[in-house]
Amino acid sequence: MDAAATTTVTFTVTDMERVHGAGRLTALAAIELELDGIGLTVQGVRVIRRNGRVTIEAPHYRNPKTGQWLPALILPDELGAAIARELQRMLTTQHRAG
Repeated sequence: MDAAATTTVTFTVTDMERVHGAGRLTALAAIELELDGIGLTVQGVRVIRRNGRVTIEAPHYRNPKTGQWLPALILPDELGAAIARELQRMLTTQHRAG
């Protein structure tokens, strides 16, 4: 991949709220993504615990024709994994402090 086809992406978790009593849903988060200097805020990121691991799911919307829930944003696997690691770290830190 040449330099013209690459983009620098950084993220910051701007908010995370623990959720209790909602099955696998552990928390909801807001994340700011910065793509080559352009900032986007993504709210409603679902923090899910599966088999002792934390994963994330993008916000969803309902397709008006089929009624099916679809992701509103599709993140590359490596970015999603990095965000999940950061949220896991934050959850662990909150748990120790609380």
